[in-house]
Amino acid sequence: MNSAPVDHSGGLARRSVSPLEVAMQSIANIAPSAVIAFTPAFMASYAGNGAWVSFAIGTVIILFVAYCVAVIARRRAGAGSLTVLARPSLGATGSFLTGWALFIGVVAIASGSLAGAGFFASEVFTNFGFDGFTGTGGQILLDAVLLAAAAWVTVTSVRLAARVSATLELISIAVIVVVLLIVLFRSGNVFDSAQLKLSGATVDGMVFAVVLAILGFVGFESAASLGEESQDPFRAIPRAIRGSAILAGLLYIFATYAQVASFKGGATELAVSASPMDDLATQYGLDGFLPILNAGITASFFAVVVACITVGARLLFSWGNDGLMPAWFGQVHPKHRTPQRGILVLVLPVFVPVVLCLLAGLAPLTVTTYIDTVGVFGYMVAYVLICLAAPLFLKKLDAPGVAIAWVNGLIGGLALIYVFYRNIWPIPPSPLNTLPYYFIVFMIIGVGGFLAFKARHPDIVERTGTFADDAPAEV
Repeated sequence: MNSAPVDHSGGLARRSVSPLEVAMQSIANIAPSAVIAFTPAFMASYAGNGAWVSFAIGTVIILFVAYCVAVIARRRAGAGSLTVLARPSLGATGSFLTGWALFIGVVAIASGSLAGAGFFASEVFTNFGFDGFTGTGGQILLDAVLLAAAAWVTVTSVRLAARVSATLELISIAVIVVVLLIVLFRSGNVFDSAQLKLSGATVDGMVFAVVLAILGFVGFESAASLGEESQDPFRAIPRAIRGSAILAGLLYIFATYAQVASFKGGATELAVSASPMDDLATQYGLDGFLPILNAGITASFFAVVVACITVGARLLFSWGNDGLMPAWFGQVHPKHRTPQRGILVLVLPVFVPVVLCLLAGLAPLTVTTYIDTVGVFGYMVAYVLICLAAPLFLKKLDAPGVAIAWVNGLIGGLALIYVFYRNIWPIPPSPLNTLPYYFIVFMIIGVGGFLAFKARHPDIVERTGTFADDAPAEV
């Protein structure tokens, strides 16, 4: 590795983002409040009173994956996120596979989250008596405005993007936690014996709910995309990755327990609720919180859009500097020093799927579910490759901890493979059964293009994932 850092920023605002802002990038990309709003209800339909345990197990599994990401991030950093982390051990091809899967993930999650943001923004207007945005045209208009705002924020400043997304997410989390605390104490069921004894929960149900739990953590590695801009990347990024996973896990466990304990009818009724947080607020006379709740969830989805565009644009920027993409992508805004061209290019692939789905007559939250599912497949493939890369990375460096990395990598990787398997088998109903094929097609397009480029320019391909800094030996 290099004995001293080399400026690989390519003009980015190098070493300008504080450790706190780095951490907020990962938290915003996870979007705990958006997950809290819906996932516990889905999990309760399978795990019942054991849903909170499933989230606890999911948290532990994600921490195995987080260890693998962090062990490389302590020694390597770059704008290409997981692409540059995978490069030393998986080579140029493995680096691209990791990055392309992640790129599909961030674009799809940004698109699905945009649909969610538009829906809940319309709900806020409805709460105040205006329902002009509930139709298809109104949803598309709101989505366009929200996406334009997200693009403006990410172009203007990486620090502004981190602060805006983090502030919105923290406000949303605070609102949801306050509401959950109120309803939990008003329910008189703070110590829910049914949940503590796992009454009626089955092992099979809880295991399947773990699948849903793990999906709630995608994006926890997002801080790695700020490898060039972080003030202290080799410390701040690993801490952000581990810390965001732990914080999200604790929030999920609490929120799931509180929703099941407080919901009138328990896990059974929670499982069939279309909007659990709204229903809880109504059940306990907190109707005045509805506009705040919906605004908070809107903010959470918007924060995901900002965070995903931040990552996606830096992947394009990194590939532009590697030579895989046109050099045009490797240039930054002359004033703001952000990868503005990558940001603007992402607008269409984020916006078009939402518009097409809405015009096809799908409900906004159905759009979120379908598009996000495709994105989750991308994240899972990238995470599995990193679980393999971590122990190989340490072995190549002859560094300590290889055995521990293998344990973490195998547990994390096998768990993610199982999650993927349970998403495709038993075969889900239509159209969910078609979603894996969309992901496969996008992967084939990217890999096919990469292999064709490699056949013509093998020397350029070897630079894939090398646009990065290695930590000094003492770190």
